[in-house]
Amino acid sequence: MPIQAPTDTLNFTTLSVASTSTIFGASTGYALEFCTIINNGDANITISNSGDAYATNMALGVGQGITFTPSNNSVLPELKITTGSGTTLVSVIHN
Repeated sequence: MPIQAPTDTLNFTTLSVASTSTIFGASTGYALEFCTIINNGDANITISNSGDAYATNMALGVGQGITFTPSNNSVLPELKITTGSGTTLVSVIHN
C-alpha cells in the first residue's frame, strides 16, 4: 500500500436543493483527494466525472453511500453530483 500524506482538513457539505448539480474538485479551488457521498434524501442522485466530460453517470439510491479514492497517490477527476426531484439531504465529505 502506498504511503500517503495526511489530510489536513475534512469538509462537510450538505446538498439540500432538489434537481441541482454541484461540482467538487479542481475548478472549485482544490484537488480532490477523496470524496464520500451519502444519499439521505428521498430520491436517487447521479454522480458523474470530468474524465469523460460528465457524459456517463451512476445512480446512488436512497440510503446508499459511496467513497471515491484515487490510485497511485494521484487525485480524482472533478465529480458532479446532481440531486433528484424531492431530494432533501445529501452529505458530501471531501478534503
